[in-house]
Amino acid sequence: MRRRLVLVIALVALVATLSTGCLFNIFQTARTIGAGNLAFTFGTGAFRLQVGDSTTYYATPQARLTLGLADAVDLGLQTGAMISLADGSPGWLGAIGALKFRLFDEPDAFALALGFGGGYSVEYVGWGVFGEVFFDSNLRVLPIYFVYQPGIPLVADSFTVFHHLAGGLKLQLSDHARILLQADYRTAILSFGLAFEVGF
Repeated sequence: MRRRLVLVIALVALVATLSTGCLFNIFQTARTIGAGNLAFTFGTGAFRLQVGDSTTYYATPQARLTLGLADAVDLGLQTGAMISLADGSPGWLGAIGALKFRLFDEPDAFALALGFGGGYSVEYVGWGVFGEVFFDSNLRVLPIYFVYQPGIPLVADSFTVFHHLAGGLKLQLSDHARILLQADYRTAILSFGLAFEVGF
């Protein structure tokens, strides 16, 4: 437990000092929450916007609501804000929704899930759709996860696919609470995120 606490503190410091990049963080894993259950995820990321010689940093607080439609099917809704760290001016990241389908979840091996969704996002400069592939390690000594999310902006002049990769640590605090520490990579931009998830 002490080692995990030190790791969390180190990664939080890394997030605070090095964050740049994506707007929405994925903040979910292959695990589904079960029929009739509800989970809230509160997190933050950050990104850096550089125009010429000017660099501005934005904090991106986000919230996600997950509903368990069936034992292996979740519906997730996510929104967030972006706040300029230079002058405090706020903006809206948008709102996205997605369905996730768990394909496999072996307690001492791994979990695999697929998803698809869409919504309105600053990332897509309007409306967009995306797919998702989730992979989790369920080993207690290696609590990692990876996500690949290809996205298609619907307002682009030509067909474009964004490739969003995320991976990190899922640190279980109890049966109903966990911390997600992750790095997101999209179009040559690296960002970091931290989220707390609690289920009911």
